[in-house]
Amino acid sequence: MQIHQRSRSQHGFTLVELMITVAIIGILVSIAVPNFLSYQARSRRSEAMTNLAAVGRAQKAFQAERNTYHDSGVSWPDDAMYGGLGTTQMPWDSDAVSNFDELGWAPEGKVFYSYGAYTSAGGATCTCDLCFTAAAYGDVDGNTSTQVIMYVHPQDVGGVLQSCEEPILNKTVPLNPATGTPIYDAPAPLSNSDY
Repeated sequence: MQIHQRSRSQHGFTLVELMITVAIIGILVSIAVPNFLSYQARSRRSEAMTNLAAVGRAQKAFQAERNTYHDSGVSWPDDAMYGGLGTTQMPWDSDAVSNFDELGWAPEGKVFYSYGAYTSAGGATCTCDLCFTAAAYGDVDGNTSTQVIMYVHPQDVGGVLQSCEEPILNKTVPLNPATGTPIYDAPAPLSNSDY
């Protein structure tokens, strides 16, 4: 009677080898998923940076023609109509169109952010007559915390730069995280954690 023995090259993986492989995959996933989610939020945030830069240009053209800046009163679109701010895009609805039509600005397609433009004429707390603040409100990382990105155009009054406060959350000028200096005439996240 001949007994067949399996050769060394024909056996499968041991339980220990499988457990080590699963552990390695788990570690890689735990590193990759948060980085991917952060990347997604940064790419959504680029919408606000692009749109606020466009609002800034539109405001300066508006001021050159009318000697005043446009005020939206509140932010548009009204996110409450679409279930609140989050990771789902909202349409640029008819109310938003009519509110920004005078300024001559509209985003392309749906938006992750709600946008507002504020001046002293619209009731914002301003220390100047010819300045404006534009803001984008969003929750692009889905953590239920509103992130604010602002574009602040100051007015030089006697050698001192003065500006408008963002009126919905009462925020002031964003600061450069490296130097602590105010960021003017450029879109910037209000919080260092939003960079």
